[in-house]
Amino acid sequence: MMFFRQSAQKLVPASRLGLGIATRAPGQRLLSSTPLLRNSEKPSAYRETMSKYKTFTGPFGKVFLGAVLTYQIIYWCWLKLEMDESKLEKNEEVAGLEKKARDLAAAQK
Repeated sequence: MMFFRQSAQKLVPASRLGLGIATRAPGQRLLSSTPLLRNSEKPSAYRETMSKYKTFTGPFGKVFLGAVLTYQIIYWCWLKLEMDESKLEKNEEVAGLEKKARDLAAAQK
């Protein structure tokens, strides 16, 4: 316990060490992507309303794109199944006609 007290007393604030830590002015915000609104600048009603809906644009976009992707996948699968079914029906019809042609050719000999 005594060791921690001694080491805590030896700590010097970073500003005294000259590490170049930036200090901010009273009206300045560091690492901010939005400008600081002054008391005289009030946001318009349009901006207030849009700021409420901006939080939903990302999730809405993801859901919309997911729905379109899902629709396209289901549509492609349905189209593939229909093509396979029609191909099977045509192959059966061709096989029946070939058999009929062979029977007629054998009957003529």
